[in-house]
Amino acid sequence: MKTLEDKARRLVESLQTILDDLHGMEKKTAAAHAELSWQELRALHAVGRGECCPMRRLADTICLSLSSATGIIDRLVSKKLVRRDRAAGDRRVVEVALTDAGRALNERAIGGAAGYARGLLDTLASREQDELLALLSKVAERIEEKRREG
Repeated sequence: MKTLEDKARRLVESLQTILDDLHGMEKKTAAAHAELSWQELRALHAVGRGECCPMRRLADTICLSLSSATGIIDRLVSKKLVRRDRAAGDRRVVEVALTDAGRALNERAIGGAAGYARGLLDTLASREQDELLALLSKVAERIEEKRREG
């Protein structure tokens, strides 16, 4: 019988294989769409998850320091893919939102990633696909809860 530690290591190995492959696909997608770096594409995806994204949350989401995230956003602003605004409730807070061009590029990139995901899901039966998605959603919800808790 496998221990929880064995299962955890197997999960890490499987996720790493998938993430490495996805990272390679995203690099190709980024090069094909407006010559974005992989980090710029990650930031674009993170901003695109909501209406607007405070800089601090963006930095946390993409696991970078605030100064590194600011540099990435500077490049995306110069490419006219995102815009910065001050939060209405607290002028000290900088929020980032996609421009129309950024939204269109993000949608094209997500479409490429969805094609990749279809290929992964295609190896599973329909019931297995549903189970996998339900389990991953449960884990993702827990991760989001932990982020909100700080």
